Amino acid sequence: MKRLWHWPLDPAARTVRLALGEKKAQVDMRACRPGAPIAELPDLPPGTELPVLMDTTGEQKIVASGSHAILEHLEEGETGERLLPFLAKDRAEVRRLWQWSENSFGEVNRTLLAERENQWVRRAKQSDTARLREGVHALKSKIAFLEGLAGMRTYMAGRTLSLADLSIAAHLSAYDYFGDVPWDLTPDLKEWYVRMKSRPSFRPLLADKVEGTRPPSHYADLDF
Repeated sequence: MKRLWHWPLDPAARTVRLALGEKKAQVDMRACRPGAPIAELPDLPPGTELPVLMDTTGEQKIVASGSHAILEHLEEGETGERLLPFLAKDRAEVRRLWQWSENSFGEVNRTLLAERENQWVRRAKQSDTARLREGVHALKSKIAFLEGLAGMRTYMAGRTLSLADLSIAAHLSAYDYFGDVPWDLTPDLKEWYVRMKSRPSFRPLLADKVEGTRPPSHYADLDF
């Protein structure tokens, strides 16, 4: 049995969910808020953050926390779609862009995404407009880089789907939930994203509904 505790709008958790979908893994999904205790795992070490995966399919129970630990565990042990290429030079490029995605989008997560969640999910009385502007500006600079990549490659790291694609798509999908991605400025990136969101692994993300808010109409539209 596999069980994943996650916050639906967290890009890191969305990356894990996409990987599980690509590998066609059977998983019991448990949505929970960041910082909330997990009753089934009372002995988690201090500092453990969502997402958390418990895997009891092998000889030993494995508990992995954080997207990197979970994704590496899945890549080592799961069958199905391979998300790290066979060739070392190709794996290096995937890991480069995977790390770029998590590091670069971190700025957007701390500003734009955090403020959107405060505004719509947690119903904060007042948004920090300076942080919103900072996040919008940061997002535009990231997608300008990705637009260039999408114009040159079938997938972000080359010719095959990889963890780099899943991480980037997961982040963009979280921002798109609030309508914050300027797709009209990035036609090549939009075409890549349409292909990504058309994959069966993306369907659970497009069906997400978080209490207190709902995504724009184009969010789940495969031909937007």
